[in-house]
Amino acid sequence: MKKIFIIIIILILLILCVRFLSGEDDWICVGGQWVKHGNPSAPAPTSECK
Repeated sequence: MKKIFIIIIILILLILCVRFLSGEDDWICVGGQWVKHGNPSAPAPTSECK
């Protein structure tokens, strides 16, 4: 019973890490232009988008 509880806690922590540490809020290059994806806190990149 204790092992199952620990496994469930670990799975919940992994899901939360993936959710909050993924690049969900980022800038992506589309057709040579920087496009907002989500709500990034950083300004658009100044480098060329290819």
